[in-house]
Amino acid sequence: MRDGMEENYLLEKEYTVSYDLFREAYRAFQKKYIYPKSYLFMGLFLILAADFIYAAVKDPGNVFAYILIAACAAFAFREWFNPRKMRNNLVDAVREMGEPVYKICIAGDYVDISTVKAPVSAESDDNDEDIDFPDDIDPMPEHTRLEKNGDLEILEYDSFFLLLSGKNVFYIIPKEDLTEKELEIVRNCAS
Repeated sequence: MRDGMEENYLLEKEYTVSYDLFREAYRAFQKKYIYPKSYLFMGLFLILAADFIYAAVKDPGNVFAYILIAACAAFAFREWFNPRKMRNNLVDAVREMGEPVYKICIAGDYVDISTVKAPVSAESDDNDEDIDFPDDIDPMPEHTRLEKNGDLEILEYDSFFLLLSGKNVFYIIPKEDLTEKELEIVRNCAS
């Protein structure tokens, strides 16, 4: 849906996010928001396990201490393993989805991000009927509008920008097709 403000955009660019880039960007997102909490809980469980080991050494007949050591070690392992498993599952889902075409539009006080074109599924059968949508129906979802306020943050990495809206939503903007002027516009979009 167009709202007639295309002429106010500082940047309007279409792009795709490759599987490898998504994996790298999601890992960067995890390092910022998921790993610190995970490492904190992992450390707490390991400290508790060390305390229970001390109790077990002091009183070798204390079976409850051994159970608590095993439980703390299992919880610490879970805190280490779950973020990695979550990343692998999400990255595999993105790989199966293909490489849709996205569009970013940066204006003075907001950023619009939308899916322009869904990828053609590799598993689609040639005999399948193509779905024709009427002209007044857009099969792609509406754009997401991110207001430039204190909640919008941008992190720059070697090959991409990570546009963060809060602690749960992120968008990946690859640098490879951006000019120097466009890079500067993206850098300044969160300020």
